[in-house]
Amino acid sequence: MAGAVVCAGLLLPPASALAGDFVDTRLTFVFSDEDALHGAGETIPSSPAARFSANRNSTQFYDNYDTKFTGFETMSNLVLYKRDESFFKNLVTEAALALNVLVAGPDQINFQDASSYVRLTYKPAGWNDNEGLSFTGFPISADRFRLGYSYRLSWAGNRIFPGASRDVPNSGFKLQLTRGPFYVFAGAKATLLLSEQTNEREANYGGLFGGGWDITRNLRWEVGGGVFQRGNPERLGDQRATAGGVSTQVTWHDGLPIGTSIDFRLYKNDPEVYQRFFAPEEYPGGFAYTLSAEATYLTQTVQDPDRTATTVRQPATAGDFQAKFKIDKTRLHLTASYRDLAFILFNVPSLTPFQDLSDAAEIKPEFFLAVGGDYFVESLRLTPGFIAGVQMPASITTDLSLGANPLPTTIGNRTVVIRDEGFFDILPAGEEAKPIYSMKGSARMDLSESMAAAGELYYTYDPNRATIASNEGSNQNVRIFNDPHQLGFNLLLQARF
Repeated sequence: MAGAVVCAGLLLPPASALAGDFVDTRLTFVFSDEDALHGAGETIPSSPAARFSANRNSTQFYDNYDTKFTGFETMSNLVLYKRDESFFKNLVTEAALALNVLVAGPDQINFQDASSYVRLTYKPAGWNDNEGLSFTGFPISADRFRLGYSYRLSWAGNRIFPGASRDVPNSGFKLQLTRGPFYVFAGAKATLLLSEQTNEREANYGGLFGGGWDITRNLRWEVGGGVFQRGNPERLGDQRATAGGVSTQVTWHDGLPIGTSIDFRLYKNDPEVYQRFFAPEEYPGGFAYTLSAEATYLTQTVQDPDRTATTVRQPATAGDFQAKFKIDKTRLHLTASYRDLAFILFNVPSLTPFQDLSDAAEIKPEFFLAVGGDYFVESLRLTPGFIAGVQMPASITTDLSLGANPLPTTIGNRTVVIRDEGFFDILPAGEEAKPIYSMKGSARMDLSESMAAAGELYYTYDPNRATIASNEGSNQNVRIFNDPHQLGFNLLLQARF
């Protein structure tokens, strides 16, 4: 029904005011094999041989740093947009119904709200086009109203409310003032969470605030923070769970704009402010660069596992440094990223929901460094590139055999490598996490303004992949390491319009 409504809207004749539709589409035909050295069932996760599809296993730890998508999806954002000059002087009204359509299979088409919004913008006479006071309301999902700057390090999206039901709006608003070299904002979010104390849904709120200052033409400083209610989990007794934190970023740039993750932006097709999310790269010549450093500190209420019936504030930290250079038709980039385990699991929250990590556990953070570059061969419309990186994954060494009926493969102190929420490996007894090395060569050929062909060949050495195997001469299973070598490829023909 949602698809029918969107299609019907796209066929409506244009109104006299600024209105229209915006279709942001990516169609991907891909042939890939995430591990050509191994067959199905030989590794965890399994590699089902070369096929006409790809998923998150076909990406490496340095890929998609500024987006939640893999780049292999067939998807579209369908937007019905309206902009009017108000009946009142200096006021502009805007509204956008934005739907994300993800095609996962022949019979699996998922519709999600992509932060549809209504907006009022007041611009006094004499102010520049990019200045003014705006109010943006998100009636369904305020996920694009987030804190943090790099998407991998961002927080305060919809999942800041643990256990929020998908059938309940995660609404919010943002009030922002932009004037000269400054901008400041404040806003709020709210949703309903099931209280474990009353077994009823209760309203939970969060407040967000921040701003930015272009100190000079080249230097910008930004900061944002927030405080959120997170329900009444039974583990915390009568105490309400809360979370909060602050993020900041300093950017020095010359010739290159300060980039924003595509998953932060609001969709619109205002003819006066036309934007293309998948615009081809431009090479005006000369030297340009952007240097940015980001840091985040978060804290949340959790149960103290080492002291009965007490709670503590669990800290979480993350940060990164990014450098991007453009020298004529050459692009170079470097990313160094740090996330501690509490930050990676902040939305769960923590390893055991609403319980702190034990003082007896040995905890190590995640860190990775990646460098790469590419060169645009204009006569062939070809961009070959290369990237290499090393990652020390986050891990925790603790006694996994606590509790009733522990599995034989978890008895005693074990190290668990945690790559992300829900993605982890329990290592064999006595083993520790080791560095992961990866490199990738790529080539992209632009066939037209909307279509490109691309190929990727990558090699990864990951000594932390483990699986369960039968122990010869015993009825018990044991954990063993997979072959650490992984060789994969992706071949794509992708249309973007």
